[in-house]
Formats: sequence, structure tokens, C-alpha cells
Amino acid sequence: MDTIVVGTPLRFNSVSRPYSFSDGVTIRNLQPILWEFSSARKLMSDDERDELSKSRFWLVVSKEVDVWHLHHDQDLYEKARRSMYALQIICPSGGPNVYMKFLQTPDGFDNIGSMHPAKMQSTLIGRMAILEEQGLEEDFERVYEGVTRAFDEKIVRLENPILLLEHGLQTGNVYLSMLMWVMGLDMLFMAGEKVPFVERAAGFLGPDTPVFTHLPFNNRDSLLTIRDVLEDVYELRNIVAHGREIPAKRFREKFDIVDTNGSRINSTDYYYSQVMMESALFLLVKSLRQVMVERLVDVIKDESNWKQQLKVNARLQKGRTQRKRP
Repeated sequence: MDTIVVGTPLRFNSVSRPYSFSDGVTIRNLQPILWEFSSARKLMSDDERDELSKSRFWLVVSKEVDVWHLHHDQDLYEKARRSMYALQIICPSGGPNVYMKFLQTPDGFDNIGSMHPAKMQSTLIGRMAILEEQGLEEDFERVYEGVTRAFDEKIVRLENPILLLEHGLQTGNVYLSMLMWVMGLDMLFMAGEKVPFVERAAGFLGPDTPVFTHLPFNNRDSLLTIRDVLEDVYELRNIVAHGREIPAKRFREKFDIVDTNGSRINSTDYYYSQVMMESALFLLVKSLRQVMVERLVDVIKDESNWKQQLKVNARLQKGRTQRKRP
């Protein structure tokens, strides 16, 4: 029997140790890589190959086959990509997004194929977060299960937001990335207009929930809540989608992301449109993660049930807000 492995390198400092999950998904080291007869040599520069060789941890899937050169299906690539989607939902830190297929040998890993989607670039907050400290061990299994079901069962309301998450990370443009991520939220929450979008997203996530993930160093949390950003995120989405000029007032003004101590998190000047882009990304991954961790896939499959639950959540949240008013 031969062991075939497909792996994709993780960003530096994403994790500090190996992990083993169900369905044969692992995070581990892949060294040494035997580049001498690699099929990917002509697709990469020497620097790119050197970076891959130095990568400490890879997201890996593998399988046993009778004869490796008779194995031609793409199932391992698809499984590795779904695993990476799950990691980005937990912590949208981006990554090389290169998928290498290896034959595992006693001497090391012999490269026998590769897939090269565009690199995922992420955002400032996404890059600052550390995967291992965002609930990787606790939530990966459920998130991966949800991603797998979305694609296996062709649940478009989940498939498209997951794909738009990746495309937005690949685009790396403030306005286009934001547009894709809000489109994903719009599909998920079946909104189509600002009022139902705001009500359903706030009702599902909770309006006082912090927008951004917790940043472990210096115990920093942003002051921004979901209530603070939902309307402006959707407004900017409408401006971009309809081809209107981005207003200079507000969206093109400087705006710092500050923590609970009042200190600036962004080290360079930031603009409100960039904050809306960051917000759209984290609204999307928080929503997808909550759907999967709470195992709501079956609810989402039934359009009427999902819409009813969103409406109930919105009414309950509106009632709580009204009761808080003096």
C-alpha cells in the first residue's frame, strides 16, 4: 500500500504543536520534501520552494491506495480545501493556499502533484489573530462537519458564503472584498435589504457582541460591537454594488480601531471603509461558525424554518433592546 498526502502550509506562528482531528485531518510537519523530481518545480521559484520546505506546520489529509500512480481522482485536494475553509472560519488569517500532493516514502515526501489557487491575503485583524488561540481544538470538528455537509448536500445558502469568504480573501481589495463578504451574509440571512439584514444579523449574533476576534497579546479587545457596524457595512455594500462614488465623508475619513483601554490597535492610519471591510469579514466568519457549532445546518436547509428562526431571533432581540431603554 502507498500513502498519498495532500497538504497546505499554515501561516507562520498559526499553531505551536501538531493536532489530529476526525476524518483523517491533521496538522503536522512535512519534512523533508524531496524536490529533485518534483512535478511542481517548474511552477515555483527557488524562493517559493524554499519557503515551503521551511514551513513548520501543514494542514494535511491522507489516504492509503494500492498503487499511487494509478490514483487520479481529486478527492484529497477537495478534502484539504474544505479543511482550510474550516480553519478560515475559525480564524480568517489567510495563507499561501497552495496544495501539494505527496507520496510518503521512507526518505521523505515526494511531490507528485499540486494545485495553486490564488493566495489568501486576509486583513490587519485577521493577520494579528492566532489560529491556535481562537478555539481551534474546541470547534474544528463541528465547523469542518458543517463545511463538508454544505458541499456534499449542495446547500447553496452555505456553499456560496464559504466560497465568497475565500474569494474576498484572495481579492485583497478593500471594496471588492467587503462586497463579497456582505453578499455572503446577505445570502445566509436571506435579507436583500438593509432593514431585514440589520435585524436578522443582530438577532442571530447579538448586537452587543464584539465585532472582532479577541487578540491574545496584551489582552486586547476592540470596542466596536455588531450594533455599531451593521448599518454602515450594508450601506457601503449598496454604494459599491450600484457603482456609486464612495463618499468622502465618513467612509474615506480616518478611523482608528481602539481597544477597551482606548489604545489604537492599527499601527498605521486606517480609514472607515477599511474598518467596514474588517467588520464584514468577521461578521461572516462569526455567522458561519455559529451556524456550524450550534449545528443549524438542517434548519438552514429548510428555507421556511430558517427564515422563521431569523425572524424570531430579531423580534426577541428587539424586545430586549426596548426593555433596556429608560
